[in-house]
Amino acid sequence: MSLLPESAQLPQGLLLSYYGDDFTGSTDAMEVMSAAGLPTVLFLRTPDAAMLARFPEVRCIGIAGSSRGRSPQWMEEHLPQAFTALAALGAPVMQYKVCSTFDSSPETGSIGRAIDIGTRHLRGDWSPMVVGAPRLKRYQLFGNLFAAVDGQGYRLDRHPTMSRHPVTPMDEADLRRHLRRQTARRLELVDMLQLRDGAVQAQARLESLRGGDAPVVLIDVLDDETQRQAGRLVWEGRGAGVFSASSSGLQYALTAYWRERGWIAAQPSLPKAGPVPV
Repeated sequence: MSLLPESAQLPQGLLLSYYGDDFTGSTDAMEVMSAAGLPTVLFLRTPDAAMLARFPEVRCIGIAGSSRGRSPQWMEEHLPQAFTALAALGAPVMQYKVCSTFDSSPETGSIGRAIDIGTRHLRGDWSPMVVGAPRLKRYQLFGNLFAAVDGQGYRLDRHPTMSRHPVTPMDEADLRRHLRRQTARRLELVDMLQLRDGAVQAQARLESLRGGDAPVVLIDVLDDETQRQAGRLVWEGRGAGVFSASSSGLQYALTAYWRERGWIAAQPSLPKAGPVPV
C-alpha cells in the first residue's frame, strides 16, 4: 500500500477510456499507455460486462472504430452507444481519439460532430483538445498544426500529402478555423506563451475560458515542456469527468505529466513479448 496521500498519486481503476476513429490510430493510443506501464486493452466492438471482467487490472480501455471515414449521420447513429458505454466505465478522462494530422471535414469524419455528441455524455465545463505530439513530429503552435516529413516541417495546409488528401484535404492549419466548419461550439486556445509563463498563469487562462457551454479548449504542444503542461492542465482540470477529442498527443501529455510527478515509471518501455507456440 502506498504511503503517499491521495492527492499525490494516481487514483485506482481506470484512468482513461477512448473511442478511436480508425484502427491504426486506436493502436497508437494503446501503445503510448502500454509503454508507460499502464495496462491497456483495445476492443474491436463495445465490450460487455463479461469481456470487461477478463481484465480487472486494466487502466485504459479503448474501442477501435471507423468514424474517420463516416458521415455525421452515421456518427449520430453509432457514436452515442459507444460513448454511453465508455462513460459508464467511470474513467476521469474519456477521449474521442483522432489522427494527429486532424484530417476531417463537415461531410466526412467530422471531429466537430463527434465533439457535440461526446460532450452530451460527460457534462464538464470544458473539453480539452491536445493534438501536438512531438514524438510523432506533430506540433501545434498558436493553434496552428505543423507536421514534419523527411526532416522538414510543414504547416499542415502546405504539407505534401495532407494538403492533397483525396477525401479530407487540409486547407486550413488553424485548427479553430478548421473546426468552426464542423461545430458551432465555442473554440478557445491556451497557447505556448501562456503555458511557458508558468503553471499559475496557464491555469488562470484556462479558468477564464471554462463555462456552462463546455467550450473546446485547444492546448498548444511544441516540445517536452509544453507537452507536460498540457497534461497537467487536462489532468488537474478533469473535475468529475472530462471529454476530449484529441490525438495520441493526449496520451503523451498525460503520461509525461504523471511521469514528472513520479506516479509512473520514469523510463517508459513496452513489455517484452514472450515465446509463442510453433
